[in-house]
Amino acid sequence: MENFEYFNISRLNELLVLRKDETKFGEKIKYPSDKTTNISTFLNETSAEFVVFGIKEFVGIKANFGRTGEKHSWDIFLSSFLNIQNNKYLKASNIALIGCFDYSKYNDEINNLNPAVQADLKRLYEIVSEIDKEVTYLNTLIHRSGKKAVVIGGGHNNAYGNIKGLALAKGTNINVVNFDAHTDFRALEGRHSGNGFSYAFNEGFIDTYCVFGAHENYLNKHMIHRFKEYPDKLKLVTFEEMKVRFEKDFLTSINNVLKTTKSKSYGIEIDVDAIENIASSAMSPSGFSVTEARQFVNMMANHSNASYLHICEGSASLSNASENMLGKLLTYLVTDFIKAQLAVGK
Repeated sequence: MENFEYFNISRLNELLVLRKDETKFGEKIKYPSDKTTNISTFLNETSAEFVVFGIKEFVGIKANFGRTGEKHSWDIFLSSFLNIQNNKYLKASNIALIGCFDYSKYNDEINNLNPAVQADLKRLYEIVSEIDKEVTYLNTLIHRSGKKAVVIGGGHNNAYGNIKGLALAKGTNINVVNFDAHTDFRALEGRHSGNGFSYAFNEGFIDTYCVFGAHENYLNKHMIHRFKEYPDKLKLVTFEEMKVRFEKDFLTSINNVLKTTKSKSYGIEIDVDAIENIASSAMSPSGFSVTEARQFVNMMANHSNASYLHICEGSASLSNASENMLGKLLTYLVTDFIKAQLAVGK
């Protein structure tokens, strides 16, 4: 993995804030040693059940004509996550923090590419496809080692690598639920943040795809047609049905989605643009509350077939909110996922 940076003791010491008579998460969490040269060996040997890694890129968003941030959610997440309490409710020893993909080598090139120019757009698609390969590979390794993956950051283009990696590891297609204001089921026009699910579905890696909370104002004719074309495989519950017109109950809808997906290994995708006023590429004044997002993750993760959590599209630089707020949100969602998973095994 050419673009992967291992987490290490030096980075931990930069971020960890110690306090007397307290034990922070970072003091007990597992991570590769400086001598680690083979990530596959580490994954197979660690006793941690959950493997956390980040993806630092905005190219998929730019290729989809979206707003790109300046600060990656992975860096913001780490300072919050490592400094929560290690206590009876969650032990850090269950978690391995392995590092992140960093695609900053493309920054100068990406900044000079204009998606409105066809040749530039094609190059953006090519870079996203290169990222797909590495994200797929690491996800495959994690799941083949019997671990669950927690993926932080990047555009929603990275859903494709998460899905393909899990499907390859399991040797069969999987189910996916996407908590999102958008379906990200755009046309197969070249890889970007708006079509990771449509590519994965078209290539046979997805069996059933459920979108939870999509905003009706952003459903184009192509998407509506595709969901009508495959009613047994493509499921949609809109935000307006639940929270505006009250045609469907929020908690009942989550349970119905869980019933649809839990029959085989499934992934949980969270785009933070579904949460009201959270800094993201498609930040919205209307959306679910943070508490509702936490309830969704907790309920959807409450089954042994829940295999990964991916939280994407966040960037504190896209609003005036403090970085600490986004970092706490990401930390809450990650710990909710892991706690729910651990409870399944009890």
